[in-house]
Amino acid sequence: MVTDGRSIDVKELADVYDPDSGDTFVSLYVNDFDEKFVERRIDTCKSVLKGDKQSYKNFEKTTDMIFDYLHGNEKHRIIIFASYANEFFRVYRMPVPMENLFVVDSSPYIKPIVETMDKYEKYGLILINSNKARIYEVYAGRIGNEKDISKIIMGKHKKGGWSQARFQRIRKGAINQFIKEAVEDTEKFFSGEKINCIVIAGPGEAKKWFLERLPPPVKNMVIDIIDENFDEMESKIISDAEDAVERHEEEEKRDVMETLKEEILRNGLAVYGIEETMDALKDGKVNILLITKDMEIAGWKCERCQVVGIGKRKYCPYCGHSTTDVDVIEELVELAEKNDSRMEFFDDDMLRDIGGVAALLRYR
Repeated sequence: MVTDGRSIDVKELADVYDPDSGDTFVSLYVNDFDEKFVERRIDTCKSVLKGDKQSYKNFEKTTDMIFDYLHGNEKHRIIIFASYANEFFRVYRMPVPMENLFVVDSSPYIKPIVETMDKYEKYGLILINSNKARIYEVYAGRIGNEKDISKIIMGKHKKGGWSQARFQRIRKGAINQFIKEAVEDTEKFFSGEKINCIVIAGPGEAKKWFLERLPPPVKNMVIDIIDENFDEMESKIISDAEDAVERHEEEEKRDVMETLKEEILRNGLAVYGIEETMDALKDGKVNILLITKDMEIAGWKCERCQVVGIGKRKYCPYCGHSTTDVDVIEELVELAEKNDSRMEFFDDDMLRDIGGVAALLRYR
């Protein structure tokens, strides 16, 4: 089954690993299928695994599973995680174009997905006037789910006197009822979605009335209200909403970095560098993990006692079990997902100077 990229359960993938064998999972990212690239990576991995009969056999059978799938299915913009030994096979649609990758590891390689999710945040968009509303879930400039709501409300009354006043009361009551229904539908629409922010758009005062009626949990997610013609091109409305979301994300990242600086200076709720950050993640202390974009650090991991270290080491110094080569940043990302820690990726010189990674803590 192929699942849309927006519904990738990264936490589930972070929890999947094989403690008994180091290299059992193949992660294949296919933007545009390049058979030569895949075959070259397979040949290289076979050469590396040749001395381990169990891993070599699993690798062969896992790649057979992948090619069986690719033979009769779409080979464009997909992500495959597979392990024959673990009877595990998942296929997802790429949410946006990503680099072709072929990785063999002890668990699904999720760092590219997490970085993409950090860059393209899923958000809610509500376009509303006094008698129509459209509710959208938007991700990477594309509409996911959507809902239309409309109500026939009489136009303005031109006659004066008591007749006009009564007409206006009826009209106002109809608008209030529509706004109430729109609020209820919005609550239902976003109740099961992982939405961090919402943009409200539309002409006139209706969007402000709508905002006032929203319950606090939903209202607190509203980051901006923008003026838009209801009949404007959908692409233009989404583009303007994306600009608002991008401004909000930039402000949030600035706030996170400023908080990190303050906490480091006063020796407060912050750690930095690979070892301290890893220890804080293992203890479940990390609230926000800060990572330098596109950073990779070669390291090793003992699957038996789950110790991770930088550099090369054939055997674990604690239990003597053989180790596997890992990207230490990937291990940090997996730990953060398991502990429900928020992650932010930065292109920042200060963060590079203090080791490339840091964390704001929940507690000491």
